[in-house]
Parts: sequence; C-alpha cells; structure tokens
Amino acid sequence: MKPFSPLNILYAQAGGVTPVINTTLAAVIETCQRHFGHIGALYGARNGILGVLHEDLVALTHTDTATLNQLKHLPGGALQACRFDLDTEADNPQQYERIYQVFKAHQIHAFLYNGGNGSMLTAQKVADYCARRGHPIQVIGIPKTIDNDLAHTHCSPGYGSAAKFFATSLLEAALDLRAMYPTSTKVFIMEAMGRHTGWIALSGTLITENLPDVPLQILFPERPFDYDALLRRVKQDLSRHDHCVIVVAEGLRTADGELFAVARPNSLHRDWSQLGGAGIKLADELRRDLDTKVHVAVPDYLQRSAAHMVSLTDWEMAYDVGRAAVEAVLAGRTGVLPVIHKVAEDPFEWHTPYVDISTVANAERPVPPSFIREDGYGATQAAIDYLRPLIAGERPVFWHHGLPDLRPVQFPAVDKRCPPWRHTP
Repeated sequence: MKPFSPLNILYAQAGGVTPVINTTLAAVIETCQRHFGHIGALYGARNGILGVLHEDLVALTHTDTATLNQLKHLPGGALQACRFDLDTEADNPQQYERIYQVFKAHQIHAFLYNGGNGSMLTAQKVADYCARRGHPIQVIGIPKTIDNDLAHTHCSPGYGSAAKFFATSLLEAALDLRAMYPTSTKVFIMEAMGRHTGWIALSGTLITENLPDVPLQILFPERPFDYDALLRRVKQDLSRHDHCVIVVAEGLRTADGELFAVARPNSLHRDWSQLGGAGIKLADELRRDLDTKVHVAVPDYLQRSAAHMVSLTDWEMAYDVGRAAVEAVLAGRTGVLPVIHKVAEDPFEWHTPYVDISTVANAERPVPPSFIREDGYGATQAAIDYLRPLIAGERPVFWHHGLPDLRPVQFPAVDKRCPPWRHTP
C-alpha cells in the first residue's frame, strides 16, 4: 500500500498490560518524531478500541522528553488498555461504521494496535471494513503479552520482565521456606498467571540455578493435572527434604479438560470468567491430606506491573517492536506485526521481521514438550537456556520519598468531531 503523506497515525493499547508496554508507546512516539514531515499527527486512543468508538483521543505528536523518559519506566497502560472484542460485522455493523467515521473525521491513515493474539484479529477487522468503505487504513499490530503465547515469535515483549519478577519472588520465598521448615511451614505454593499456557510457571525453574537441591514441583496447563500423583510426589519430597516448593499455573486443568479452580466462573449474567485460586485450592487440599502447614502466594497483577524488576533485554525488545511498527507504516506495509527473531545465542541478539497479522490472530503457542521434563513436573535444561537471556540485565529505578518515582502521565485531549457514540446492544 502506498502510504499517505503526511500520515496521521492512531495508536492504542489492548488486553492485559505488561511492565514494558509504555516503553513501546515511547518508541512509537520517538520514531514518529524523527519522521515529522512524512508523519503529520500521532494520536492515542484511551482504553483501546473502546476509545475509538467513544472518540476519546489524545494528542501524542509533541510529547516532550521528560514525559517520554517517564513512560520508559512506567508500568500499567498509560493510555488504558481494554478487554473488549468487537462484535461480528453481521451482528453489529454500527460498531464498524462508527470506527470508520472516527477514522475519517480525524483523517487517520494508520492504526497501530498494541496487544495480544485477540487484538490482532480486531485490528484486521477494522482495516478490512474501512477499506471496503473507501478509506483504506494501514493496520500494524504490535506484540505484547506476559503470557508469551503469541505464535511466530521467539518471545513476546513483556514476558521476560514477568519471568524475572516471578522467578526472583519465588527464589526469595524458597529461601524463607528453607529458614522456617524445621519448625513451621513445610510446603510453599506460588500461583502463576497463564490462562492456557504455562510460560510464567516455567520461569520458576530458574531458582534451581541458585538452589540446585530445592525440592520443586511445577504444574503446567499443558499437562493434565492428577492430584493423587502430585500428593505422592510431595510426600516424597517431605520424606527426603522435609519441605517442598510448588509452582502452579492458574489455568491448570484436570484430565477431563476442566479447570482445576476458577475464582469466578461464567454465569448467565456476566460473559466473563476470572481465573485464579488454583494455588489456594491446592493448598487447602494438601493441608487436609498432609496435616501440615502450607503457605500460598498469588502474585496476580504483580507479575505484570513490577516496573522495579524489568529485564533490560525485555525492555529493549519492547522498544524495538514499537520502532519497527512505525517503520512498517512508513514503508507502506499493512496487515503485519513485527516479531522477535533470534539471530545469535552468545551474545543474545535479535531482529524484528514482520509476519502477517492473520497468522497470529487467535493462535496460541503452548510451552513446547522439549521444555517440560518427561515426568511433567519440572523444566528441562533447554527451558533454562531459553529463559536466561530473556531475563538478563536491569533498568535503573528512580526513587521518590522511598518509593519508585512512578506517576500517571497526562496527555492533551483531542477535540471531538463526531456525535456521541450510542451503544447498540
């Protein structure tokens, strides 16, 4: 597609955030600023695609250096990231027409959607509709997810930092357990995020680098969960070591495919479910069957918001995909997203080729069998070799009155040009 000149670009964040998603935003802004003349205006939509529907836009074009530096250390989504999927065009054509009218009113030529696999499908739907209506849009996906489940990429920006935080916290808790088990807690459980995949749970294996003799059991969603088999393994660990560390992925499933635990199941009244509670449920059952003290930690949002524990490698990847997304627009590309492709092992190096959005949309990449031990309760050396470079390096942390100097960023609002959006159920 031949790019417009000058280009107006709209950027939005979608899905669960990561510790480095705002680094990607900073990269988008800085790359656009280096190409003013070719790029006319850069806008942001608050709250993802919902911000487009409500025409809730902000101006990013002239973001100053101080704000950009703030973004590069800020967790959460500076523009707010929504969990919202468009209806099908057949069911709700008004949604698509509204987005088209907003794009047309602000002369948006390119849409950058920073999200996971579901967000890529949303971006492509929008582009297809606008093209049919005579206002072609360049759509570029930008990858991010702590779950690390995006297909066709070596890893997902956001994962390395989440893995670094999870493994660090588990290591510190394992040392606490080691101090206390002779007279107190015998079993410590830590629950990892991961609806369908066990990538964050996998990172728990890194503590064996510091504690090679730690009695560690990792429970993956990729393997059917058998409570009786785990109970036997835990009893064996207690017999040999007098304590045990367990990592459980929140999406753990039993042999019949059912979730082991759900914090809030789907109901007739709300079309969503909240995972979580696998660690708590497992702790209750082990207390009952072992008659011993069991502690459990559910880090939940902490895994995706720990800006003080960012991996330098992950931060650089997050910046690179933001830069590459803008470069794709300038090159006239559409329907693609930049991914991470490893080109060297030692030192670890990568570049950011493009793949079609359609190959990533709604495709999940599980932890490969080669990363899971044959017995199903731990990770292989291949997994450790994969993880090491992704958690390497640290970013500086700036402090204010004893806490990290983290404050929300405010962007100037863009005047609305369309009538208010009336949601049609």
